[in-house]
Amino acid sequence: MKPLQNVEVPSFTVESHGSTFTYASPKSGEASMDFLAHTIGGKDPSKSRIILICQQNSESERLKSELAIRNVNTIRLSADDPMAHQLLLLWSKGYIQQALILCDGMLKFLEGIEVHFVIHATLPPLEKFEERLAMLSKSEIKTEMLVITGHNEMYNTNSGNDINNFGPENAINVVVNQPKLENKALTSQNMLFEDIKPLVSAEPTHLRLLHLKKRVSSTDPKGLETPVKVSDLQKTEKASKPSFGIADIRGALKDLRELVETIPTPLDSIELEDKEQHWSSIGSANSGSSSSAIDQSMTDTDPDESTSLESHGSGEDPPLARASSPAAGVRHHFGVLACSRHLLCPCYSMSGVPDMSMAVCQAMHKLGLLDERARGVQRFAWPHVASGKSLMVVGNMQTGKTWCYLPTLCQRSHADLQRRPADDQGFGPTSIVVCASAAQGSKIEHWVRQLLGSLASETDVEGLEGVEGVVALWEKGSVTEIACRLCQPVGILVTSADLLLQLLTQHHSKRAPIFDARALKYLALDNLHDMVRLLPVITIKLLKRLPQLFDFGQGRCQLVVSGRNWHGGQVMDRLLPLMTDVLILFEDPLEASVSRGLRLDAQLVQASQKCAHLVGLIRGTNLAEQRVIVVCSDRAEVLELQHKLGQMNVEALSCCLAAEGLSQVARWRGQSRTSLLLVTDDVVPKLKCGPIDLLVHYSWASSWMRFKQRFTLFYENYKATQSAQLGHRSVVLVQETGDVDSIWLLADFMLKHLLPRPSHLLDILAHRRLADQSNAQAPRLCRQLTAFGDCLRHRCSYRHVLGPQELLPPDHYPGESKIRFTVTACNSPANLAVRLSDRFPTTTYFLGFPMSQLSEQVQRHYEVDANRVIHPNPMPGEKAVVRNLNRYERVLILDVEKEKNDKVVARLLDSSVEILTFKASQLYICEETFKDQPGEAMEVRILGLEPANLERIWGEDERQLVRSQFFSRTSNKRGRLFTAHVQFAIHETIFVDNVYDNEGNDLLGFIKGRFNFYQENRCLGKLKKIVQVTRSCLNSN
Repeated sequence: MKPLQNVEVPSFTVESHGSTFTYASPKSGEASMDFLAHTIGGKDPSKSRIILICQQNSESERLKSELAIRNVNTIRLSADDPMAHQLLLLWSKGYIQQALILCDGMLKFLEGIEVHFVIHATLPPLEKFEERLAMLSKSEIKTEMLVITGHNEMYNTNSGNDINNFGPENAINVVVNQPKLENKALTSQNMLFEDIKPLVSAEPTHLRLLHLKKRVSSTDPKGLETPVKVSDLQKTEKASKPSFGIADIRGALKDLRELVETIPTPLDSIELEDKEQHWSSIGSANSGSSSSAIDQSMTDTDPDESTSLESHGSGEDPPLARASSPAAGVRHHFGVLACSRHLLCPCYSMSGVPDMSMAVCQAMHKLGLLDERARGVQRFAWPHVASGKSLMVVGNMQTGKTWCYLPTLCQRSHADLQRRPADDQGFGPTSIVVCASAAQGSKIEHWVRQLLGSLASETDVEGLEGVEGVVALWEKGSVTEIACRLCQPVGILVTSADLLLQLLTQHHSKRAPIFDARALKYLALDNLHDMVRLLPVITIKLLKRLPQLFDFGQGRCQLVVSGRNWHGGQVMDRLLPLMTDVLILFEDPLEASVSRGLRLDAQLVQASQKCAHLVGLIRGTNLAEQRVIVVCSDRAEVLELQHKLGQMNVEALSCCLAAEGLSQVARWRGQSRTSLLLVTDDVVPKLKCGPIDLLVHYSWASSWMRFKQRFTLFYENYKATQSAQLGHRSVVLVQETGDVDSIWLLADFMLKHLLPRPSHLLDILAHRRLADQSNAQAPRLCRQLTAFGDCLRHRCSYRHVLGPQELLPPDHYPGESKIRFTVTACNSPANLAVRLSDRFPTTTYFLGFPMSQLSEQVQRHYEVDANRVIHPNPMPGEKAVVRNLNRYERVLILDVEKEKNDKVVARLLDSSVEILTFKASQLYICEETFKDQPGEAMEVRILGLEPANLERIWGEDERQLVRSQFFSRTSNKRGRLFTAHVQFAIHETIFVDNVYDNEGNDLLGFIKGRFNFYQENRCLGKLKKIVQVTRSCLNSN
């Protein structure tokens, strides 16, 4: 910040027609800027709406730059800025509080808008200045004006770019001195601006003298210029005085709306609240009033309809609808769907956020994360989070979700932390940022340190000695140490969900607390979707624990959530009650539609039957009441489909190009009995089609992002009445030969959101994968193939063809019978490593692990240093010995990666069936007496049990829960045996229907009440079919 010079300037004040005019004459351009900065800084931005008026854009640019140097944040508006009118509207309502800098060309938009303080930074010709006054005087309140005048020497010494250099002919020749006037009607003195009071009254026509050409001024004996007397000013007044009326604010806003309609804008729609009922509904939103906000798109020709976030349909309400009130508002701006109970006030950039520190902005700029224009979600999120309200952001990667909350969180955490060290009894963090993993959290930790470092550099940090601004926890071994550090006040704790839960449950208590509910102001759950995917059990436990310890009420702890997916069920049921004033932002249209109760369906059709299938689909629709849109990939497909529908007596309108098709859309909206509307992906962002009932995807889009963009067509449903939100549906017509990537992404989306399982799509993926023989020569077999009978990976580089040696299980594997075994490892809830108790009984325990006679012999042999000989040349198929978990055990070498520093891939034989990677130097030669013995560990799988995702990966915490609770190895359960019935065996895997312990408890029953999973009843048939096909191929060869 540039230090201010002496801000005392000669000045005098007059009053006319309810407006106060103060004339100030700084001695130089620098003094003028200092005076303006001091004047603006002395005003309360929440009570004073300040504008600075210039003549030219170059002058306004320099004025903004000079004020910024003096740490005065302003907003410069220009007529060619598409966002200028929206910003002006928000400023007039008080949601943007910075001073506005504008030129004379923008004055026409100020008519009827309340302005409290006007600064004339430069003076135009007389006629233009009178127009200024005519515009500004049409206000319902008393307006105060400051006029900056300049000295003649400034015009001669400065170049034409000086803010006060407007030429001799327009110069103000009133220079104030300090004479003692007898009537004291006019007093001039050096004073600060806040001390200036209105002294005399005069009509505005006194300004006419100020615009006369330069004339010689008389001076007193002391060289001071003689002031202009009020009586002299009054003599020049004309008989006809200008009349200044008072414009109605609501009418002016209506006029402003009409002006905005005539100006091209890149936004999909600009919404203005111009109904008096809407303002009354805002005040009653928090009190549960049933009045609804009035929302209307400016390009929408439909009548106003009340918006609501209430439920859709007669069935179960969507979580988003259940958490919202009837007075909620729904907006679609900047490619974002915003849902809130409060008035939505987007900003243009960080400069529109109240009280945001310049140090934070500079730090973001250095990190390359602060653009001139904020991203879509940030425009809504920044003002909302700055007001202390909760936030939920759902969007794709790299859309700025984390930065929606991080600047405000860091700035206010820093401020709160400065006040806390004075309390000797303080402890715990001011803010907590919870991440899905250390890899994601480390980046956020770096950003937080950068922001806090910039804030510390501009404040006095002497009081913060010994207080940590950031505490990061990423390793389980550091939990105890971090718990000790939290016994003192700290700034921001950045950690993962599992480690935070460990701190809350194991290290926090009433007697020895490390978290202070009164001190905790902010809690952020970043990338919630990864927490739910990787640690579903821990995430639910954490969400259950948080409200027990912290207060998320209004004015208490502010909760912020970001992620890529909208999670229904338990996640939202626990989150939304904690976020009573939440703003929910959707950057992803498909996620937004599903959250609002969209029925998504994928139907399998043949290419030759697509048109007939479409006709059959819409014939069950009442076109007199329901509107249907069909989206095609390109213009040629639209025209071909329109021709085919015409031959089948189905009327359809097409919209392929915005220039020629939007009129068709307007006609389609106005029809009493509607026809089909056929559109392409190119025109979807430009359509203003109103609420629709059915969206049919005739073909895939060119990318997944463009496919999801189609669902923005439903946004008008969510802004309209509740009846328009009932039963909206989307149907995707899928071909077996269609795009595999799009089919996989759609199936994955449906599974993640707990929608009906798309078995027909999964069958297409499995068939295409088995038919693809590009990896037929790969050395390693796909484990999904032998575990589930097919492969549903998005990308798979393994082999999907069984060899002769992989067709049948090893000879020592049991057939279809009842088996009794010891569980040596739990790899997932459905996958176990076991050792048959009748063939390989437990003889001893080593470090708590049950060992057979062979395992004990291997351990004792290789504990002797002389018996350990490093394997000189490991080869695939050989057996070796490694030290794993402080135990010596046998492994089978699967692969040797010479190009990767002699990495060896091997599978454990006796304690588990895991595949691990070792260095070549870690392998020892296996003695001949141990080589001939078969592997004791066998893989057992529950037939058809798989997690509810296409990756078929169980969460780590789900595995830990099954291992620690169902397969517990506590001292009184050390020798537990389990039983199961063998259904099938292939390769090295045994399939059973269930697993029972010696008390009769079954594993499937344990899983059903805890995890999301799917039981594939066709799994056994798929496995047998693979064996049959493989045998047929071998016999034919």
